[in-house]
Amino acid sequence: MQTNRDGLRYAVQEFLNDVIEQGFHHLVNYPQSDNELSLIIKEATEELNYQLLRIDSHQFPNGSKELVDHYMAISKDTQKISLELLSRLQRVQERDIPRLRRV
Repeated sequence: MQTNRDGLRYAVQEFLNDVIEQGFHHLVNYPQSDNELSLIIKEATEELNYQLLRIDSHQFPNGSKELVDHYMAISKDTQKISLELLSRLQRVQERDIPRLRRV
Protein backbone atom coordinates (compact mmCIF):
# COMPACT_ATOMS: atom_id res chain seq x y z
CA MET A 1 0.00 0.00 0.00
CA GLN A 2 1.24 3.42 -0.94
CA THR A 3 1.69 6.03 1.77
CA ASN A 4 2.98 8.90 -0.37
CA ARG A 5 0.94 11.08 -2.69
CA ASP A 6 2.67 10.37 -6.01
CA GLY A 7 2.93 6.64 -5.41
CA LEU A 8 -0.71 6.49 -4.39
CA ARG A 9 -1.85 8.44 -7.47
CA TYR A 10 0.08 6.03 -9.67
CA ALA A 11 -1.38 2.97 -7.89
CA VAL A 12 -4.96 4.28 -8.09
CA GLN A 13 -4.53 4.98 -11.80
CA GLU A 14 -3.05 1.54 -12.42
CA PHE A 15 -5.81 -0.32 -10.57
CA LEU A 16 -8.72 1.47 -12.19
CA ASN A 17 -7.22 1.99 -15.64
CA ASP A 18 -6.74 -1.78 -15.78
CA VAL A 19 -10.50 -2.24 -15.35
CA ILE A 20 -11.23 0.44 -17.96
CA GLU A 21 -8.80 -1.00 -20.51
CA GLN A 22 -10.01 -4.57 -20.08
CA GLY A 23 -13.61 -3.38 -20.34
CA PHE A 24 -12.95 -1.49 -23.58
CA HIS A 25 -11.02 -4.40 -25.04
CA HIS A 26 -13.86 -6.81 -24.32
CA LEU A 27 -16.42 -4.29 -25.59
CA VAL A 28 -14.65 -4.02 -28.94
CA ASN A 29 -14.67 -7.80 -29.37
CA TYR A 30 -18.08 -8.52 -27.83
CA PRO A 31 -20.38 -5.54 -28.47
CA GLN A 32 -23.42 -7.60 -27.48
CA SER A 33 -22.46 -6.88 -23.84
CA ASP A 34 -22.45 -3.13 -24.43
CA ASN A 35 -24.80 -2.17 -21.57
CA GLU A 36 -23.01 -4.11 -18.85
CA LEU A 37 -19.53 -3.19 -20.05
CA SER A 38 -20.41 0.47 -20.44
CA LEU A 39 -21.67 0.53 -16.87
CA ILE A 40 -18.49 -1.11 -15.55
CA ILE A 41 -16.30 1.31 -17.53
CA LYS A 42 -18.36 4.28 -16.35
CA GLU A 43 -18.13 3.21 -12.70
CA ALA A 44 -14.38 2.64 -12.98
CA THR A 45 -13.89 6.07 -14.58
CA GLU A 46 -15.99 7.79 -11.93
CA GLU A 47 -14.16 5.94 -9.17
CA LEU A 48 -10.80 6.90 -10.65
CA ASN A 49 -11.78 10.56 -10.68
CA TYR A 50 -13.20 10.38 -7.15
CA GLN A 51 -10.14 8.69 -5.66
CA LEU A 52 -7.75 11.10 -7.39
CA LEU A 53 -9.69 14.03 -5.95
CA ARG A 54 -9.82 12.35 -2.57
CA ILE A 55 -6.01 12.05 -2.45
CA ASP A 56 -5.64 15.81 -2.18
CA SER A 57 -8.81 16.46 -0.18
CA HIS A 58 -7.33 16.65 3.28
CA GLN A 59 -5.87 19.13 5.71
CA PHE A 60 -3.30 16.86 7.30
CA PRO A 61 0.31 17.97 7.61
CA ASN A 62 2.85 16.16 5.45
CA GLY A 63 4.32 13.15 7.18
CA SER A 64 1.58 12.97 9.81
CA LYS A 65 0.01 9.71 10.93
CA GLU A 66 -3.37 11.10 9.88
CA LEU A 67 -2.13 11.64 6.34
CA VAL A 68 -0.70 8.13 6.19
CA ASP A 69 -4.03 6.76 7.46
CA HIS A 70 -5.87 8.86 4.86
CA TYR A 71 -3.71 7.46 2.06
CA MET A 72 -4.01 3.90 3.37
CA ALA A 73 -7.82 4.19 3.43
CA ILE A 74 -7.81 5.38 -0.19
CA SER A 75 -5.51 2.53 -1.18
CA LYS A 76 -7.71 -0.09 0.50
CA ASP A 77 -10.89 1.39 -0.97
CA THR A 78 -9.40 1.49 -4.46
CA GLN A 79 -8.20 -2.10 -4.26
CA LYS A 80 -11.59 -3.30 -3.03
CA ILE A 81 -13.54 -1.42 -5.70
CA SER A 82 -11.12 -2.48 -8.43
CA LEU A 83 -11.53 -6.14 -7.46
CA GLU A 84 -15.32 -5.81 -7.42
CA LEU A 85 -15.34 -4.24 -10.88
CA LEU A 86 -12.89 -6.82 -12.23
CA SER A 87 -15.09 -9.58 -10.82
CA ARG A 88 -18.12 -8.17 -12.63
CA LEU A 89 -16.07 -7.84 -15.82
CA GLN A 90 -14.88 -11.43 -15.49
CA ARG A 91 -18.47 -12.69 -15.20
CA VAL A 92 -19.32 -10.90 -18.45
CA GLN A 93 -16.21 -12.33 -20.12
CA GLU A 94 -17.03 -15.87 -18.94
CA ARG A 95 -20.53 -15.56 -20.32
CA ASP A 96 -19.32 -14.20 -23.67
CA ILE A 97 -16.37 -16.57 -24.01
CA PRO A 98 -17.49 -20.00 -22.76
CA ARG A 99 -13.98 -21.47 -22.85
CA LEU A 100 -13.00 -19.08 -20.03
CA ARG A 101 -15.36 -20.86 -17.64
CA ARG A 102 -13.69 -23.00 -15.06
CA VAL A 103 -14.57 -26.65 -14.83
